[in-house]
Amino acid sequence: ATGVMKTIGDAVAGLTDVKTLIPVLEALGGRHAKYGVQPEHFAIVGQALLWTLEQGLGELWIPEVKDAWTRTYSTIEKVMEPALVRAHRASERTEPGRASSPGALAALRGKAPAELVQATWKLVAADLESHAIKFFLRIFEIAPPALQLFSFKDEVPLAQSPGMKKHATGVMKTIGDAVAGLTDVKTLIPVLEALGGRHAQY
Repeated sequence: ATGVMKTIGDAVAGLTDVKTLIPVLEALGGRHAKYGVQPEHFAIVGQALLWTLEQGLGELWIPEVKDAWTRTYSTIEKVMEPALVRAHRASERTEPGRASSPGALAALRGKAPAELVQATWKLVAADLESHAIKFFLRIFEIAPPALQLFSFKDEVPLAQSPGMKKHATGVMKTIGDAVAGLTDVKTLIPVLEALGGRHAQY
């Protein structure tokens, strides 16, 4: 659940119409308090996602691409984290493969942040399952207790866990949906609303 929240935040923070999206993101942040997400989880999963993208993009992980993805995540984190904290406080009052091509590298120069995110995501998505597994394993390397949030926590070896592979791939597909909607907020909002609703079952 923590991974879903933060990776979606990473994907959508560079939207050109953030004001329209803010109420949706605030609601998402608040709902995540119900299943144990804490403010420190933002940094953990954000770090893991950026690492995964760097591994997948290789030399295409140029400063402009890193900056675009970092700003994309940072903006949404700044909206969702305060909402999460407010929800926790309210609860307490009432009652947790590399891509490489000189041509592709040149093509990234001069693109707007949203275009950089979309272009580089296509390269990562070409080997989605592999990167999904790397992403989740990295989360658990950074914060081992986070594994306890997931139903596949007892499946070993974890790297070959069918449950983790299914969940991780689903997360990455949702990121892809969000990235595709970077320039179309109206299309993206239902994706995020559906994501928030699904998390209630966790």
